[in-house]
This record gives sequence, C-alpha cells and structure tokens, in this order.
Amino acid sequence: MAETRIELTGWKAIVAGVLFLAVFAGRIYLHIPKVTDEGRQELRAWLVKDYTGRGPKDVAQRLADYRAGKPVQPLDVPEVEPNVELVSVTAHGARDAMVVRTEISVDGGLPPDGQSVRYLFLTTKYGGGLMVLSESDSYRYYSALF
Repeated sequence: MAETRIELTGWKAIVAGVLFLAVFAGRIYLHIPKVTDEGRQELRAWLVKDYTGRGPKDVAQRLADYRAGKPVQPLDVPEVEPNVELVSVTAHGARDAMVVRTEISVDGGLPPDGQSVRYLFLTTKYGGGLMVLSESDSYRYYSALF
C-alpha cells in the first residue's frame, strides 16, 4: 500500500495555519447570534410566568396532583407582576435554535429562586417569531459554540 505524506514548511505552513485559524474563528463567529428585541420579550414573558407560578414546572406539578386525585388549588396570580429585568443576554448556537444566557434581576434584586443567571433554549416558531422552549444549562451553552 502506498503511503502519502504531506510536509508543510516555510510560507506554506504559515498560510495553512492562518487558513485553519480563519475557518475556526468563522465557525465560532457564526455560532454567536444576536438576541433580538422580540427574543428579549419572549424571555421576559417566560421568566415572569415562571416566577408567578405559571411556568412549565408548576403546570406539570398541578397536572400530576390532579391525576393523583389531590384537590386542585386555584392559581394564585399576583395583582402586580414582578418587574423582571434582563441585565445581560448572550446566545450561542444557530440563529434558529440557540441557548441563551440571561442575567436577571427581579424588582431590583435577586430573583425569588435565588438564581441570577438562567440558561434557556430560544427557538423559532413554525409560523415565524421566537419562543422559549425550555431551560438549559451552562454545558449546553458553551458546547453550542461548536
């Protein structure tokens, strides 16, 4: 069997290295999308629902209680919604399916759950627009770069 061997020396090695770095940097650049104002509104709405007891975990718990035959408690909706402020929003991943890292303050302080940083999946809807799909974690946030 014949052996193929490629040696890059001198200026050819430098050009190959620069080309490799350019492709790598371009790939990372394409996986750092900007979160639009519509995306920020969806993130804020999802977080407000979560902090007022109307989020996915709360709905799943109420459904489990109903199926278990426990009495259904009325939903306590606060008279005044909490003021959820997105201090910083960054995203990694494709433009139509990204993992978003949000730093949050609620009414000028820590959120009720004590987590000032949340990771969420933000994706496009079939008919257009954006929606929060679910929660995520820091591992998926950083691995979405590649």
